[in-house]
Amino acid sequence: MTEYVGMEADGLDLSDSPDSEHDLRLLSLRARIATDIAEGRRIDMVLNDLVAAVEDHIAGAVGVIVSLVDGEHTRVLAAGTPPPITELIHGRPQGSWFGSWSSALTRQMPVVVTDIGESSLYRRHFPAFLQHGLLAANATPLRNRHRLVRGALVVYLDRARVLTPPEADVLEVITELAGMALRRDEATRDLLDRLRHDPLTGLENRDGLEELLRSALATVGTDGTSVGLLFVDIDDLTLVNDSLGHTAGDAVISTTAQRIRNHLMHADTVVRFGGDEFIVVLDRIRDIADARAVAERIRTAIAEPMEIDGQSLTTTVSIGITLGGATTPPLQLIDEGHAAVVRAKQNGRGSTADHDRALDTAASDRLSREMLLRKAIEGDELRLLWQPKVDLLTGKIAGAEALARWNDPELGEVGPEQFVATAERAGLIDQLSEWVLRQSLKEAHLFFEHNPDFAVAVNLSASQMARPDIGETICKALSESGIESRHLIIELTESILAEPPVIDRLRELCASGVRSAIDDFGTGYSSLAYVQQLPVQIVKIDRAFIDGLGADGGGAPILAAAVAMAQALGLLTTVEGVESHAQHVGLLTLDVMWGQGYHFSEPTTSSALAEMLAQDRSWPPLSGGE
Repeated sequence: MTEYVGMEADGLDLSDSPDSEHDLRLLSLRARIATDIAEGRRIDMVLNDLVAAVEDHIAGAVGVIVSLVDGEHTRVLAAGTPPPITELIHGRPQGSWFGSWSSALTRQMPVVVTDIGESSLYRRHFPAFLQHGLLAANATPLRNRHRLVRGALVVYLDRARVLTPPEADVLEVITELAGMALRRDEATRDLLDRLRHDPLTGLENRDGLEELLRSALATVGTDGTSVGLLFVDIDDLTLVNDSLGHTAGDAVISTTAQRIRNHLMHADTVVRFGGDEFIVVLDRIRDIADARAVAERIRTAIAEPMEIDGQSLTTTVSIGITLGGATTPPLQLIDEGHAAVVRAKQNGRGSTADHDRALDTAASDRLSREMLLRKAIEGDELRLLWQPKVDLLTGKIAGAEALARWNDPELGEVGPEQFVATAERAGLIDQLSEWVLRQSLKEAHLFFEHNPDFAVAVNLSASQMARPDIGETICKALSESGIESRHLIIELTESILAEPPVIDRLRELCASGVRSAIDDFGTGYSSLAYVQQLPVQIVKIDRAFIDGLGADGGGAPILAAAVAMAQALGLLTTVEGVESHAQHVGLLTLDVMWGQGYHFSEPTTSSALAEMLAQDRSWPPLSGGE
């Protein structure tokens, strides 16, 4: 059984049992159209079906449904009439209405014209109707939800006559169904209209903005004009909400909206885009100077004091300005305005800024890199290289540092500094660090076959080390890999170690057997007393201090001091940037334990490093070099 929503309210009774083929056809028509209306079928399709039903149920008839636009212009919603007749009816202002539909609209009652050729209602146009064989007409008014006449259903006949009683029944049913469809459509449009308007300001909201911009952009270009867009952002509205309450904040928004509206031309539009954001669409302006002039008027007007709950309040707005032409996509125009207002806010409260394509292109490129990096991390498209750490006394490989590398099909080889910065900006640094941790432990199995004491060094970020679950994450990765915790070294920069939460996490890791190293030691602000308190076991001295080092351990006083300081604290030492045999020997003279640099090997793949280990590759310090 089908449920027909609202049928009783519209005067339809579907309970009568048909006792003839005529009644059966009417009941079927009612049920089918009422179901379509109740299920939300498109209004044009429903009305076209009703016009078709006129022809199906009334001999020699065609139908047309007319509605009123803005109370005085006609609009043909559906028609079975010949195009010349439809065009005669469509778009007519009230002063030039004619025919039976005109009388039905003005007199608000059914009108029957049995002979168009003899009727004064068709005096000016009856030749056209006669030419197309339309000789009689029945017009019935259609009423809206408030019982006001807002349209008419007209049935034209191919000969001068009145409708038979069965045909009159059909017309009554079709009229009822047409009125029901129009009332449902009106209610839907009213609901959509309410949804598209902001209740606080009365302005349109962002739902209709794209359509509004598309219509405005379609009218420019041929005469050299443009569409201007102002992206208006109230400065520091949260301060008002926090100090005076959200009611005061709403009053600021409402007053701002009214002041913007007061300084626009009649063809311009303002939309509430977000909580404290508005978009102004300037129709057919000449150039950016015109847009700036409007922006300045708005900015000045809003800067005037507002009376809010008896208090005088002054607020400002930042405004981004951009222009669009006939080929500009609406969403691009919005994005350009937003980028411009972001730059305006960077310049300080109450500022304006024009759209700068060069800066936005750079921002777009950064966003593109961030998206590509996210895809690379999630798709396991990064790779690891390994730079060996050599025991300076034996010259043998004691461990290696895992280094992430990114070779993108679009961007090519992206340097570590670049993509690490991209990861930090995009909030991907934790994902990147965790990928390096898990992947390095996975690949390290190749190395333990040849060196059971191999040390795997991995860099972690400040944000990752501050996470309460970092210890659990590292222990889980070790457990999954089957590698003992003593083989893992976590490398952290000095700046990271200044954060108290990081020190707490390091103590947890130390207790689990994982070792920690201060990376780039000497480039930060570590003091002897400070380093002494840290739960670290290794210092990794920056390459900047190795220049000038000779085989006798001299020529690099800062390096010698840093090594001495680490040794005084009982810490193991690694030095980066070793590029010559003399530096190798000099570091050994200073009792440095491990060296890392191109003298030994540039970063290489896990398989190549495993091959070095299998061959027992070494760099003996007393061999005279290679």
